[in-house]
Amino acid sequence: MIEGKEVTSSRGAVAAGPEEAARIGARILEQGGNAMDAAAAACMACCMFWPHATGVGGYVCCGLVLEGNTGRVWSLDANSIAPAGAHERMYQVGRVGDSPQGINENEYGCSVKDNANVHGPLAIGPPGMMAGMGTLWERWGALRWQDIVAPSLGVLADGFPFGTVANAVRGNEAAIRRCEASVRHLMPEGRLPTPEDIWHRPDMEKTLQRISEAGWRDFYEGEIGRQIADSVGEGGGILTREDMASFRPRVTEPYQITYRDAEISAAILPNGGISCLQALNMMDCLDFVPKDTPVFWHRWAEVLKRVWRDRLLYLGDPDFVDVPIELLLSKEYAAGRVESIRQFPDNVDRMVPLETRGGRDGTLHVGAADVEGNIASITISQGGAFGSCFTTAGTGIILGHGMCRLDPRPGRRNSVASGKRPLNNTAPLMIQLPDRDVGIGLPGGRRLLSVSAQMGQR
Repeated sequence: MIEGKEVTSSRGAVAAGPEEAARIGARILEQGGNAMDAAAAACMACCMFWPHATGVGGYVCCGLVLEGNTGRVWSLDANSIAPAGAHERMYQVGRVGDSPQGINENEYGCSVKDNANVHGPLAIGPPGMMAGMGTLWERWGALRWQDIVAPSLGVLADGFPFGTVANAVRGNEAAIRRCEASVRHLMPEGRLPTPEDIWHRPDMEKTLQRISEAGWRDFYEGEIGRQIADSVGEGGGILTREDMASFRPRVTEPYQITYRDAEISAAILPNGGISCLQALNMMDCLDFVPKDTPVFWHRWAEVLKRVWRDRLLYLGDPDFVDVPIELLLSKEYAAGRVESIRQFPDNVDRMVPLETRGGRDGTLHVGAADVEGNIASITISQGGAFGSCFTTAGTGIILGHGMCRLDPRPGRRNSVASGKRPLNNTAPLMIQLPDRDVGIGLPGGRRLLSVSAQMGQR
């Protein structure tokens, strides 16, 4: 059970973790900005306060935007892609247990030598986070770019307590110590910080000042982009200046279904929303039962098993593999998938549950709405805590590890390939009801899909 408090406003609202980022977004609304301005500013602030969860070098920024004046919903995909030099045999794959347990064993049932696809320079593709924030503002914002960046510059100028970041540093100390620039950035005095220590980020302040003056594209096409590529290359990675300069986010029509009296939209692949829509379609094909009863939860368990099987069997980057999107989102397909569920309790899938672990500090969500009816629902992520744990020297930019979201094993639908977008679990939804519109989203790793779908149903 997630407990919280209900907040209402007639002039707009912003939700984010940490709370300080939400306050920054709210002040943007007070200054005359719209929901997209507020979301971009709040996302930027999240990068300053909680860089273990997201950062300007984060690998993904996935979102949905509802235009209040048109009622139209757009998908924003700023997912990292594999560098041009990437190939499906670039990692040395071994048996489970050959390297420290983590993403590879849990996700792919294998190990990778030195966890090279998780931590370090070979885990890095062009980071999508800055492009996502920049595009959100550039396409829909009402304020100046400098107004979006200014609150975060103010945060950096004053410094702030390490807080929860200190715990994340402690939990990832071994990976952080593999990169000298990360040690200098996250352990300023050469020791593990405490939550009470005041953190000053002078390199990030310098970087953000340049981004404010030169614009967000400098992060890819200008001096900062060159610094990132050169630093990763010098560390042994394959990211190049051309990879950075050629990176482009995508603004497209979203995937959509009708669920009862609502139109529900999700961001396009390789983001995870299609799986949420599948789950809702399947639930819509079943007869009504009261919520929170044994039959109700049995249905959800069985539906999610089928969704995950489809996800692992069919999904990937549609530019590289054929994905039957129209079929997967059809009511006819959903009806066929749930036919056996109707036989409960005689037909129960005996799938053995896997061990579950607590959530990882690698993802955040920002939601914003304004008086004009605009809504922005944006999920932002480093991947795991601090992503690659690789910091670009002299910039304060901690880079996400998008490459670990590609399967390190050759010959799979989601295997590594040059220019390929990795499949991820981010799943913001936009729900348009006859009397109101709702944007939802959350962090949570693999649990994102199931929880987001259940929130959508409720």
